[in-house]
Amino acid sequence: MTTVRTILKTTPLTNGKRTVLICVCDHRRREYFKTGFSAKEGEFDSSRNAGRFLQGRGIPVFKVQREEEDGSVNTYTNKEANDVLAKLEGRVYDIIARYNADHISWGFEQLRADYTNAPKRNLFLAFSQSVIESEYLAQDRFKRAQIATEALESLKKYDKNLPKKVFQDITPQYIQGYVKYCKDQGNSSNTIGMRLRELRCFYNIGIREKVVSPDLYPFSSGREDGKVKIPKIEQNKTDQYLPLESMGVLAAAKFEDPILDRTRHLYLFSYHCRGMNWRDMALLTKDNIYKKTERNATGRPVQVTMIQYKRSKTKGAFDIQVTSPIQNELDWFKENTALLGDYLLPIISVEQSPEKLDGYLHQIRMRCNKSLQAIAKALNLPESQQKITFYSARHSFAMTMRDIGRPIDFISQALGHQSEETTKHYLAKFDSSWMAKGTFIDLSKPLKGKKTKVIKVQKPRKTKARTSKASKK
Repeated sequence: MTTVRTILKTTPLTNGKRTVLICVCDHRRREYFKTGFSAKEGEFDSSRNAGRFLQGRGIPVFKVQREEEDGSVNTYTNKEANDVLAKLEGRVYDIIARYNADHISWGFEQLRADYTNAPKRNLFLAFSQSVIESEYLAQDRFKRAQIATEALESLKKYDKNLPKKVFQDITPQYIQGYVKYCKDQGNSSNTIGMRLRELRCFYNIGIREKVVSPDLYPFSSGREDGKVKIPKIEQNKTDQYLPLESMGVLAAAKFEDPILDRTRHLYLFSYHCRGMNWRDMALLTKDNIYKKTERNATGRPVQVTMIQYKRSKTKGAFDIQVTSPIQNELDWFKENTALLGDYLLPIISVEQSPEKLDGYLHQIRMRCNKSLQAIAKALNLPESQQKITFYSARHSFAMTMRDIGRPIDFISQALGHQSEETTKHYLAKFDSSWMAKGTFIDLSKPLKGKKTKVIKVQKPRKTKARTSKASKK
């Protein structure tokens, strides 16, 4: 049987005080844990199972100091100190109860590690920062780490006492107050939703690691449960893409301005590579090129060139055969631009550290998007196509596949979607004009050359209302 009690250390300190310890006894073995408190002679009662500072009738209030887990020193009254001791004992009991529930054969080393780390894990900010370190930065997910850090920085501005807040303090009311703060700061619904999703992710990981109970979950599951609903991301009313005709105009154009012409070729490369992501394009090197043997239509073996890369979004391997349009673009970049090292495309011109790479690529992409919109204006493309970006190359490819009659399963595989439902949702954004065109029915065609019959409809005869004898009288 395991027992937990608070005692005074036998050996006094240099100042004459004695350290207050928690003693855990299990199978005749004892282990001692610091509480941060020390007591003078006559301030502490060790005679009870749970030793406490003296308090009660006839005992004046006195103050004691405690060295906290973060190294700071705080002052407590004797009653407040006893409340802290009760929580520390409860921490030990909770850890042991978890061991028993999970059928863990534990030892004092494991108990000490969990006891020491418990306050850090229970603090929302400290735990969230550890998630950024272990889940994001350690896996080179620098963009995600940046978004999560920005969410925590925003929450710290809302609540200066956030470093002291535990998971239990992050209630629906607390988050609703934070949402109001964000709105007062002029943050958009998308920004607020993005930050709340990061906070929700920290909470989910806390539940997964049994740092906090699922019963305290402050976010709504979609029902009217009084918890916080995260706003959905608002999509643009009209997603930009270039139809096949406009893509033909873009491919046939040439610009004297080398920046515009380079941007045009980058967009065409992305389009021919099934709408390859900007980051994935930037990181392509000669190592992504390989040869393989396939059989042609006649059954003869032929060697083809392939591009293989790992998609930054799904982390899955992706293969694209280098068709003649793709090879033409690669040859153009090789002949007309200065390529850094083994990179295939002129996007990264200066080597960047992993931590700065995402920010660097974002800036280059913004510049290229402006150049792309300048191209659309110079080509007199329709107004609905004037604000295209490099992301629209993926949309343009998907719409071309649909318009030339490729089935959904083919488009889904070409885009690298994990399910056809994702592809259907993807194409549904553009379906208003396409659906209107596809469902238009001209009923005048079947009537050509035929006389229109006029059908006369006889009006019903009017009948006089009968009146009863009683009504006459």
